[in-house]
Amino acid sequence: MTRISVHSKKLMLTSLVVSLLSSPLVVSNANAAAGTAQPEISHLVKNILTIDGKTFRDLNGNGNLDPYEDWRLSVDQRVNDLVSKMTLPEKTGMMLSMSHYMGNSRSCPAPAVGGTPNDILCENDQWQTINNFAVPGSEMYNLDPPVLAASAATKGITERNLRYFIIRDNPTAKDLTIWTNKIQEVAEGTRLGIPATMISNPRNHAGNLAFGFSEASGQFSLWPGELGMAATNDPDLMKQFGQIAAKEWEAAGIRKGYQYMADVATDPLWMRYNGTFGESPDLSSKMIYSVIRGFQGEQLGPHSVALTTKHFPGGGTRLNGHDPHYSWGKPNPYPTEGSLMKYHVPSFQAAIAAGTSSIMPYYAKFDNSLNAPQLPNGETFEEVGFAFNKYIITDMLRNQLGFKGYVNSDTGIITAMPWGVENLTRVQRYAKAVNAGVDIIAGDHNPADLAQAVTDGLITEERINQSVKRLLTETFTLGLFENPYRDPEKAQRIATNPISQQIADEAHRKSVVLLRNDNDILPLTDAKLANEKLYVEVVTKSGAATQTATLKAAIKQYDPTIVLTDNLNEATKALVYAIPSGVGDTPDKPLQIALDADTGIDVAKIKAIEDKVPTILTINMSNPWLIGEIAEKAAAVVSVFGIKAEPLLDVLRGRFNPNGKLPFTIPANQAAVNNNKSDVPGYDEDPSYVYRDKNNHAYGFGFGLTYPTASATLTGNISVSGGKAFNLNYGLNKITQSVSQGVYAQDLTLNYDPTQLEYIHTESLKSGLSVISQNVIAPGKVRLLIASLGANNAIKTDGDLLSLQFKAKTVAGQSNFASISLTNIVLSDGTGMETRLANAFQSISMVYTLGDLNGDGMVTIGDLAIVAAAYGKTSTSPGWDTFKIADIDNDGKVDLVDLATIAKLIN
Repeated sequence: MTRISVHSKKLMLTSLVVSLLSSPLVVSNANAAAGTAQPEISHLVKNILTIDGKTFRDLNGNGNLDPYEDWRLSVDQRVNDLVSKMTLPEKTGMMLSMSHYMGNSRSCPAPAVGGTPNDILCENDQWQTINNFAVPGSEMYNLDPPVLAASAATKGITERNLRYFIIRDNPTAKDLTIWTNKIQEVAEGTRLGIPATMISNPRNHAGNLAFGFSEASGQFSLWPGELGMAATNDPDLMKQFGQIAAKEWEAAGIRKGYQYMADVATDPLWMRYNGTFGESPDLSSKMIYSVIRGFQGEQLGPHSVALTTKHFPGGGTRLNGHDPHYSWGKPNPYPTEGSLMKYHVPSFQAAIAAGTSSIMPYYAKFDNSLNAPQLPNGETFEEVGFAFNKYIITDMLRNQLGFKGYVNSDTGIITAMPWGVENLTRVQRYAKAVNAGVDIIAGDHNPADLAQAVTDGLITEERINQSVKRLLTETFTLGLFENPYRDPEKAQRIATNPISQQIADEAHRKSVVLLRNDNDILPLTDAKLANEKLYVEVVTKSGAATQTATLKAAIKQYDPTIVLTDNLNEATKALVYAIPSGVGDTPDKPLQIALDADTGIDVAKIKAIEDKVPTILTINMSNPWLIGEIAEKAAAVVSVFGIKAEPLLDVLRGRFNPNGKLPFTIPANQAAVNNNKSDVPGYDEDPSYVYRDKNNHAYGFGFGLTYPTASATLTGNISVSGGKAFNLNYGLNKITQSVSQGVYAQDLTLNYDPTQLEYIHTESLKSGLSVISQNVIAPGKVRLLIASLGANNAIKTDGDLLSLQFKAKTVAGQSNFASISLTNIVLSDGTGMETRLANAFQSISMVYTLGDLNGDGMVTIGDLAIVAAAYGKTSTSPGWDTFKIADIDNDGKVDLVDLATIAKLIN
């Protein structure tokens, strides 16, 4: 959302001639210096200053351009100036982050015994306990979002100087943007106009939602759970996910993520296992590095979403699986000598190398009685929560590992989970954490005790300044001091971009792990399903009937050729989808990963179905469940990690060959779980730890099968510039295993986004192979028929067959990614036998120069002419699709702002 005054618009147009040859491209504020191009400015409350033809926000309202308001200066100069102007209450307020709700009732962490609620919206005394969490009374939760923004946020911002808000709701992107804009408007109206930073836990993953690590899903592009992303073993895809999700978040005003978990999951009982990337330090490191680079970019800047990597030094080693959200789960045990540095720290080293903006220590604490030696010379640890442990934060994280960002505590360390410092007052706890190296305290709302710690001499104001400078460095670098507001309509368009979901669906397909496939029951080809009836059932703790109906409806809509039956007696095959759920973490009952009523699995029912008909058993592996009892009688076993129905069907039907690999080891039995080393990955346990199926396959880390059939490939350019032509090559893989007589004819459908790509032509790469027809059957869909002419030209070996030729259109204002796929690929061997192949897919990164409308790689007078020709056109004008490329700011009209923007980009 760009709001520039009429005066500013006139000035920008007046200065066109002067700026044509002198304005460089927009650069990150992190590298801002004198002469930098005008960044986008948005404002609602304070005035705009115009100096030397450039615009600035007068954030303190004094009519002068202060250094912190001057985007031409370096970030360090701006930070130092602003901190010098801040009062102690303003500084301490900035060092807290508060959970915030639009109005949907959600749980808040329970206060510790003798403590008080630690959230503004949990301030009333009407608490009730639900599932081990305390939630406030409903009166504040019935308010409309604007009222909440005006009450809770206004109080936090104006009275307590808070600037960090953790979003706990799941509204549409449009409503979320309206809400974040309201909060920014309140912040802009304060004395210094310091913007707010909106924070969220993950919002893009399928699977179970839970307080504190994945509280929202379904409003942005939907991807597999974190374990599913790890199962793809595809760091490039992980980076692409981060880039897409960051664009969605940034458009809605969310500029910081409490994610992702670099914890290496070495205890299979831990109920936060599914928020990790599994048990391997190497795989976790690759995925953490990639996702940070995806969300933040190569360097943090105005289009980044800053990440807080958690939970240092690794929460995956637990005492009997119990989590440190609870008093009975306080310790992080390290019973194996050297395990801390060998298994748990490397993924945080990768996060630091990737440039993670901040790091979050866990609630847990050391218990030296449970530890083997981890430090040189037999030294032991102070037995306090990691956020209070100076050795962990200052000595290890900063001095040894070289972390330069800021340290963000987990939610509620002062009041709810002050492990190891329970005997200290709130004021003393603040002092302990800050002096240990923490820069911002999450989940507390009243900075009075932190200020009191300074007044009492427990924390120096110099130390407070250090934290505030670290925090403000991020805020300035993100460009929030110039442009905190976002366009709700644009946010919604980005959130629902079908291209993003196409790429996410590919991740879903790649995440599927095929564990067993007796007698090649999979894939369920048309031939195998002829005269067959499929029985479908979801088995889970709650809502099984509803989820079964939903899955069946998805099958009917997506794949109507499958004949479903509700009568098991007439079924010829069955699809059982088992979704276990974790048991409640309580002090008096052991945690478990066995499948039974406690984890929501009716074992007897599944076994009865498997006895009746050949059964494809799909298990949602949010933990490494003990699957032996339900898996042995199944005809096929498939592991998923939070998945959409349609991509799962693509794999089961053979339209995509499974290539996912287990990101963890599945234990053999309960005895293996009881005897495991909680700080060691399954692959380094005793060989008896791993489960082996009846075919003697070990379901260890990295295991996964695929189909022994021909497959299609699509390779070539993965990064192209707007206006440039490029090729992709279509080929076949493992062809001799599927079509014994060779391939004589092929029928395939080419799919692409016509708004981003122009299809040019398809040419044969093989002698004797001809393209019979190239028919456009719909925008972005071309049906290709190819044939091998003559018996001697039949295709019997793998290799590239066709060159698919495209041109990348100018993509300003559109997605940075395009996807190209081949679907409905059917091979004929000349005897009437047809083989259907899995889809072939290629994701293209669209590289373009901002303002380069004609695709020549430069911003010139020619681009200005394009805007001039479209001047005055709006989204309601005839032929808008032709003109909208000139709508640089995507506001639905081509106006002075678009003209001036292009003019200033000309170099």
